Amino acid sequence: MSYSVRLQRKAAEWEELLADWPGEYPMQGVWEDEEGYQVFFASAATAERFVAVHGGVAAPVAEAAHSWWEDWEPLLVGERFFLCPPWRDDPTPEGRLRLKMIGASVFGGGEHQTTQLCLELLEQVLRPGQRVLDVGTGTGILSAAARALGAGSVWACDVEPAAVGLAREHAASWQGSADAARAGCADLVVCNIHLAVMREILPELERLGAPLLLSGFLVEQIPELTARLRVRAQRVRDGWCAVWAAAGPEG
Repeated sequence: MSYSVRLQRKAAEWEELLADWPGEYPMQGVWEDEEGYQVFFASAATAERFVAVHGGVAAPVAEAAHSWWEDWEPLLVGERFFLCPPWRDDPTPEGRLRLKMIGASVFGGGEHQTTQLCLELLEQVLRPGQRVLDVGTGTGILSAAARALGAGSVWACDVEPAAVGLAREHAASWQGSADAARAGCADLVVCNIHLAVMREILPELERLGAPLLLSGFLVEQIPELTARLRVRAQRVRDGWCAVWAAAGPEG
């Protein structure tokens, strides 16, 4: 059972909170509609702690509340990807790689700007045969994209049990190793996660010594995030940003 919280506040304030999410409130995902944003939590306790600080009302998410999944339409993302809900039988356009859009309260269905920005950069920078580490995989959509682009191996991790289950559903098979966090284990690290967590784990991601494909933050937060990185490429959409960077500052 998931629990959701909707707050009555301006969209700009919500975007700032979502991009700099408090680490003490682990969320499963977020949904945006014409009324604002709705945040999903795995437990009532987490939702209620969040409400105590930020206001709003925590409520269980009934299965009927997920009917918005049925309204999803296929998306063309970048030059290579065709994102399609699994219940649709639309033909894959010629030259496109088909990815499933999984309807769930776990982040990574494919409709959010940060996911799409990551996909657009991934198709530009990933080389066939490279080893990819997907940190905070969510539904596993970026791992699935890396595999479709010809990655030699893909490791994915997440702290949310619901995300682990969905990621396994999203990918036909997985490669894992106790050495997945040692230096030199990956040729590319992908991490699409809110900024509060990114601040904590960025030093560990840099330690891996591989190029980083990062997203989950707003344009105005780029200087903070990339202060110790050499940015090679970036993409921006609707105030959100993704960067491809190497460890170590310029100069």
